[in-house]
Amino acid sequence: MTALSKSINIKKIFLFMVTFLILCFIFISFIFPDFLHLNGVNKFVLDKYNLIKFGKKIESEEAEKYSVFAEQLHPIYGAPKKLIIETLNIKVPIEPVGIDTSGYLETPRDWNTAGWYEKGARPAENGNILINAHYDNNLGNPAAFYRLKNINLGDKVSVLDSYGKEYTYIVVSTYYINVDDPNRLKVFENNKKDKSAMTLITCGGVWIGGTYNKRFVVNAELIQ
Repeated sequence: MTALSKSINIKKIFLFMVTFLILCFIFISFIFPDFLHLNGVNKFVLDKYNLIKFGKKIESEEAEKYSVFAEQLHPIYGAPKKLIIETLNIKVPIEPVGIDTSGYLETPRDWNTAGWYEKGARPAENGNILINAHYDNNLGNPAAFYRLKNINLGDKVSVLDSYGKEYTYIVVSTYYINVDDPNRLKVFENNKKDKSAMTLITCGGVWIGGTYNKRFVVNAELIQ
């Protein structure tokens, strides 16, 4: 064997050993990725491996965050079905109402039924529960809220929702407002956004030009 042949064989053996060591190193890097600090192509392979793990972790966290059961943890509020004011002997059913074509809050169809603005808050929900009812009927006979004018501060107003739950509110203010008052729409607002409030409205004042000239307003807050 010539010196040239020996040199070629040594190079082949050396390249084989180097290749073998590199393959072993790559194999070990996949088996123990957390214990090695690699460079070059192997580091890219490990980074890709870790990114895949990281991606799966994120997907898992997102799945937990948006679990199908998450919605069940949120409060569920029922629609109001009955209003009770024991001190005034008022016990009336409630029906949903909206806004009429003139932009006014609709009144209940029945004289002895209260109307709840269905786009407003619900019992126990943060916001303002708007409930109105007639003071009297077209013959002048007492209607659902005829005795509301006699309510006092501190009186309790209870509402029963569609799930059978009863919530109690305490009266914090009462006042009359003219029907043509430019600030009359403020009665619908709730200045305490983090609380559940209730506003009761009925007619008041004197009959002029086919309607009463005032509205009687009662504000109440949920008893925690």
